[in-house]
Amino acid sequence: MEPHAFDLPAPGYLEGVREICHQNDALLVFDEIVTGFRTAQGGAQEYYGVMPDVSCFGKAMANGFPISAVVGKGDVMRLFEQVFFLGHLRR
Repeated sequence: MEPHAFDLPAPGYLEGVREICHQNDALLVFDEIVTGFRTAQGGAQEYYGVMPDVSCFGKAMANGFPISAVVGKGDVMRLFEQVFFLGHLRR
């Protein structure tokens, strides 16, 4: 979810979403493509004090050039090893 877009979230809203996610064994994922580095140096999660399980960052990291990063808690990020295959092509 985007932590905020045009309107700021109501007090307690993001904390409530995090609680609902964790009660239902769901991950809280912040889309910080827009809010990352603009809201605060640590993104909306730093500004609001709500730590998601995973965050997605983008263009602001590279001054507008196409780049992205998916970051998160270690136990969650280790799960990506089962989903993504990283390697190189052999010719």
